[in-house]
Amino acid sequence: EENLWMFDLGEPSLEPIPAFLTKFLMSFFHALGMEEDEKGDWVVRFEQDENGKLRLTEKTKELLPKVISSFNITVDRLINELFDGYEKVRVLLVRYVVTQLISDSAFCIEKWRTKGGGDELRSEHQYYLEKWLWRALWDIFVSEELRRRYLTRLMLKKQLESRHLDSYLG
Repeated sequence: EENLWMFDLGEPSLEPIPAFLTKFLMSFFHALGMEEDEKGDWVVRFEQDENGKLRLTEKTKELLPKVISSFNITVDRLINELFDGYEKVRVLLVRYVVTQLISDSAFCIEKWRTKGGGDELRSEHQYYLEKWLWRALWDIFVSEELRRRYLTRLMLKKQLESRHLDSYLG
């Protein structure tokens, strides 16, 4: 029941390792944005509260920690097996994934506009255009979540280390 499907990697071809890893690692989060419901539409990962503010759905709150855990395990293995345990690669991999998610968000917004989104005359005949905006929002949300969890924590750690004179004395 819980299978991993790889998708959106394009036609088989030779890929540089960073490009493949970026697409592969991004797919952990991208898959949640493209999960289909019983009607074949993408699942919306947000709901509005009584004040109109968006929050994650309960199902997404359940799934996201599992996806993050799988992502962490995979990144740990990649670092150990492909990069001989060189930990500094982790930041680069996370930056690649964040950039890829933001790029996909831009793609979704462009797709929405191309199909007539935001244009009342052209969008009337299109079915469920807002799916592109919901997916763009998901990509932005999850890229920010990754940035917050990994990159901000790393920056703060470096700032703390640089404030201690002991770290300069070797």
